[in-house]
Parts: sequence; C-alpha cells; structure tokens
Amino acid sequence: MKYFFTLVLFLAVSSAQAQVHLIMEGINAARLASRVAAQQKAAKAADTTTAATPAAAGTPGHYVTPFTYHGQQVSRQRTAPKKLKGKGAAEIQALEASLEKSNKSLLADSVQSFFPAAKYEAVVEAACQAAAARPG
Repeated sequence: MKYFFTLVLFLAVSSAQAQVHLIMEGINAARLASRVAAQQKAAKAADTTTAATPAAAGTPGHYVTPFTYHGQQVSRQRTAPKKLKGKGAAEIQALEASLEKSNKSLLADSVQSFFPAAKYEAVVEAACQAAAARPG
C-alpha cells in the first residue's frame, strides 16, 4: 500500500511541477512582450521627431539634424548660433564650419574621398582648440 501512495504522490508532484513550469513560461512571455512593446513605442517616438530637435534635456542649444547617406539615416549634432555665447564660441563655430564643409563634400560626391588627410588634420586641430577654449 505504501508503494501505491508513493506512486500517487510522485505523479501529483510531477503534475504540479509541470503546471508551475507553464505558469512561469507564461509570465516570462508576458514580460518579454511588454519589453518589446516598450522598445517599439520608443522607436516610434524617435522616428516621429522633427528635423531639428534638442539632443537631450541637459544640452540646451544642441540640435540633431538627420540626413540620409547611402540609404541609412545618419544624425549630426550642431549648436544653434544664437545659443553659442561666451568663452570658446569662435573656436566652436570654426569647428562646426569645417564639419559642415566635410558634410557638404560627403553629400556632393559619394565616390571620391571626402575627408582627405589635410582636412582631417584641420578638423582635429579645430576640435583641440575648441576643447582647450571651452572644456565643457
């Protein structure tokens, strides 16, 4: 008789374990679905932004402008000229002007090199001067 009760207990525990496993898988699936929905909502919100929007709440005056290059969406960040004041403003404007020239040459001809070594050195020098003048 004790073997019969042991067998019944074993089958009951096995059945309960299978049901708990199904419940846990359902919880994991619901958690995954909510995570995917949140990511899709965030991606949709990012796609509906305008052409020039503030980059982040902590960076006033910085604007992100998207453009398309070889079918891919690329963003570039610039500082609004009205917002750029104080120490290092001239250096930052010079850096952004050289970056804008590079962007125009990139979009003008996608076959030739748009960023030769001389232009690269000029941009690096402008970035170093801007960083030295205005570290923040």
